[in-house]
Amino acid sequence: MADDVGDNAEKTPEAAGPPGDAAPQGQDTPQLDVTHTGEVTPGEPTARRSRWRRRSWKRWLADLMIVAGVLLLAYPVGTWGYTWYQQRELRQQLERDNPQMAATGAALSAADFVPMEVEAETAEQASAGAVETTETTAPQTAAEIAAAAAEAERLAELAAFEAAADDFERSVGGRPGEPIGRIVIPSIGMDVVMVEGTGKGDLREGPGHWPETPFPGQGGNFVVSGHRTTYGAPFLKLNKVEVGDQINLVLPYAVARYTVTRVIIVYPDEVDEVAQLGKEQVSLAACHPIYSAKQRIVVQGDMIGFKLIEQQG
Repeated sequence: MADDVGDNAEKTPEAAGPPGDAAPQGQDTPQLDVTHTGEVTPGEPTARRSRWRRRSWKRWLADLMIVAGVLLLAYPVGTWGYTWYQQRELRQQLERDNPQMAATGAALSAADFVPMEVEAETAEQASAGAVETTETTAPQTAAEIAAAAAEAERLAELAAFEAAADDFERSVGGRPGEPIGRIVIPSIGMDVVMVEGTGKGDLREGPGHWPETPFPGQGGNFVVSGHRTTYGAPFLKLNKVEVGDQINLVLPYAVARYTVTRVIIVYPDEVDEVAQLGKEQVSLAACHPIYSAKQRIVVQGDMIGFKLIEQQG
């Protein structure tokens, strides 16, 4: 062991390192310049690590903010894409299950809607025509007979409208997400498929009908909710609707036409504003203002007429 120590202590320059590192004989070994600017002091590695950590933290924060910004922009775009696809599928399903829906375009432009009310003069004529002729009453005029016949036909259409609505309610009741028809508002360019139900999943596909409210033809207020910013934002322009504008509900059994009577802003708990008043109405509701759920915008209209759609298949 002593020999080993001695041998290690007297290693030649060649043994101490590669031949190229040895100084030529007769020359002194160069001395390191400890004063050069690249000298590493004992405290410098710690300071360098500290600077690296600061830079790393800032870089991480910047990257995180970039990712958050991208996600913030991508979210509404993604939801719009999802709803666009779902709307296309719902429209195809609606027309596949109800072939008669293909003819609703012509029905919308037709003028032969059954009126919900008749003019006072026509009503008087119909009432007079309904009274049986006796020896003391004057014979009915041709106008009175025609008015009475028209009123009888209107009442029969109303009865058929109600029966069709009842049948349709039974067919879609308890089936959330089922496409039930279209909402068409010409003044704002809206033509969107609505679904049954107002669950989160339902409203991601389109405006949803409140199941507890009656269908058109059942004598009540048909209430629908929808998004204004995400998931296709079907009700984005709801605030552009004005009193007097037209709302059409295109259903598999009928086209119901309404005239807007008011546009109001309410709080979420003011549900009495969409209460049932015993007459044919529609209420479209959405969050207000956009990007906020603080209030609700409600567009309401009264039904002015309807047109039954002949069933096929």
